[in-house]
Amino acid sequence: MVQNWKRWGAIVLFFPFVILSLEVIFRLANPPALRYYRDVKLLHAYHPEYGVTLAPNERRFVRHYADLWQGQFTTNSFGLRGQNEPNPNLPKLVCLGDSLVMGFGVSDEDTFCSILDGYEENGTTYQSLNFGVDAYGSLGSYKRLKDLSGKIDKIKKVLFFISPNDFTMPNELRAQGILPDDENDALHENDLEWKNKFRIQFELTRVSYLLQALKLAYEQTKVKWAQTKYILQMDSEQIAKAPLEYLHDAFFVPVKKIQCEDTEHFVCPTPIPNLQIQCSDTPINPNDLEPLPETTTRAYDLMIQFAKEKGFEFIPVILPMQIEEVFCRQLGKYNPLGNYALRAKKYLDSKSVKTLEILPYTNTMCGREFTSHGKTKKAGIQDYYIPGDGHLTKLGNLWAAESIRSALKEKKPNAF
Repeated sequence: MVQNWKRWGAIVLFFPFVILSLEVIFRLANPPALRYYRDVKLLHAYHPEYGVTLAPNERRFVRHYADLWQGQFTTNSFGLRGQNEPNPNLPKLVCLGDSLVMGFGVSDEDTFCSILDGYEENGTTYQSLNFGVDAYGSLGSYKRLKDLSGKIDKIKKVLFFISPNDFTMPNELRAQGILPDDENDALHENDLEWKNKFRIQFELTRVSYLLQALKLAYEQTKVKWAQTKYILQMDSEQIAKAPLEYLHDAFFVPVKKIQCEDTEHFVCPTPIPNLQIQCSDTPINPNDLEPLPETTTRAYDLMIQFAKEKGFEFIPVILPMQIEEVFCRQLGKYNPLGNYALRAKKYLDSKSVKTLEILPYTNTMCGREFTSHGKTKKAGIQDYYIPGDGHLTKLGNLWAAESIRSALKEKKPNAF
């Protein structure tokens, strides 16, 4: 009997020992494949109202797991990107939105919101504050704006950056279980059970390297499985409809010729490798597009009403976030990926809210001289966006700040 108790005691103690050992091994090894996710996780904190926020007073050097970018990431005492604290004596210009606004891809001082600091208009100098947090949809942005507006004085202008991720998602990604941010918010907004479970897993994975690694492995396995099912479904449909075409595409791949950079005959727009971009001569009629989802329109209405109550200027900004839009624009054409902007603008127009459209300023992108790795070169569209990532490079953030400054100077204020 005593032997059995010893055996069961050893088994009970064995599993905690294994878990603790793995935790120590992960922390000591700190593998590059997980280091990025760990650093990003520790930059965030749980928030009871809008789920996730940036942790205050954090300072980390973040390197992308595929070496696409690296940079210093700092938050102030309010959990805002950057070191500067709100100056009580200066009027504020707020940047509100998701990861593009927050500035994944560059260091603190190189985000376009940081570059906008000191913006001057009609003799007034503004301090810019970055309210951006990655993966925020429209409703999350409204809740963050409302929360921080009660803590920070003299907010005068709020630039709300509309993202296609808020309410659109390609079918191939939707098939993988990836939903738009606003749709996710709608699913979980009033689900207390889900919120409690989310808080528990968030806090546990923030404390434990091992649990975060297991969670990442589980999520990536789900995505890979969904991708595999989607590819099999597409292949099956093509085999059924056009078997000869499928065999040709599957087994006969044309050899791509490597093109050297031609500095003497620079053309605009520069070709975008590995992308088959389709442009149309004219944009679609906004009346033919699906209206915005209810969660999105409700968030817009709340922000508009909140701006009226607080007396600040609410300025929705449409900053081109997809390289296809920019490429077609420089050809004098249009890309359907820009339909999200037409949908948002149509609704905001109906509310007498003018949008700040930055797409026309993409004409200044191509051919701009910049320095990269000690060499001066002319910029193509791809130099403004991190490849395969979609966020803005250092050059892209500089262009965005310059374009936003110009657009703000030219626009007329919204009249509520």
